[in-house]
Amino acid sequence: MKLEYVLVEKDFIEFHLFAISEHKKHKRMIGAIKCLLIGLFLYLGIQTYHQNNFELAIILVIMAILTALFFNKLYALKLRRHFAKIVKNNYAIRIGKKEIMEFNSDFIITKDTTGERKTNLSEVVQINETRRNFFIKLSDGSSFIVSKNESINIASVKRKWKEMNIPVSENLTWEWH
Repeated sequence: MKLEYVLVEKDFIEFHLFAISEHKKHKRMIGAIKCLLIGLFLYLGIQTYHQNNFELAIILVIMAILTALFFNKLYALKLRRHFAKIVKNNYAIRIGKKEIMEFNSDFIITKDTTGERKTNLSEVVQINETRRNFFIKLSDGSSFIVSKNESINIASVKRKWKEMNIPVSENLTWEWH
């Protein structure tokens, strides 16, 4: 089975955002940071209130409320911008260029502007499917990105992966917040 596709900047950004959203430690860390900030603003607000600085106390309580309401959205936006910079710096030569991935009984052979790579099929841990892409996770922690496009017959590709005993996890509703 041979797949030909072109990756755009959005594909690389989506890969990084999907990967980080799958880490449980990351979710716990973000929750802890949010709680810490809210707690800090409230603590400082209470301290300034006891020092009869009512205006600053009100501002700090408002900051705690705003943090509770908007932290997740602001963090998501910041992370998207961060990964956009990383993609522009590290993947610029691959953006918009044709990539080829060929599956045979033993190997995955990939060809792109950086060269050719041959990977044992046994190295594939899982394939995650989102609305726009497939992310092929390997046992060494690296991944391949396959963009879904009009030239790829998704049903036949998934059927072939099933025949090869490669687990495909459907995350079709996944969306970066």
